[in-house]
Amino acid sequence: MKLIPVKGMKGYFRDPVSNAIVNKNNLEYQAYIASREKKKTETERINNLEEKVDSLSSDIGDIKDMLLQIIKDK
Repeated sequence: MKLIPVKGMKGYFRDPVSNAIVNKNNLEYQAYIASREKKKTETERINNLEEKVDSLSSDIGDIKDMLLQIIKDK
């Protein structure tokens, strides 16, 4: 199977059987994978931070309720 170069698109080729565009540029592909992993890591970090903030907010609410109960009991 011989791939046909896509005019004006360096590193891209057309498969004559399926008519699909194939990216043969490994550097570009590796950059895409690295970018995708970085975004995934950032998303996980943000989700973890949101969970921690929610937990801290709940803890602060509990502390506030306990302090109000102490004040009420005096």
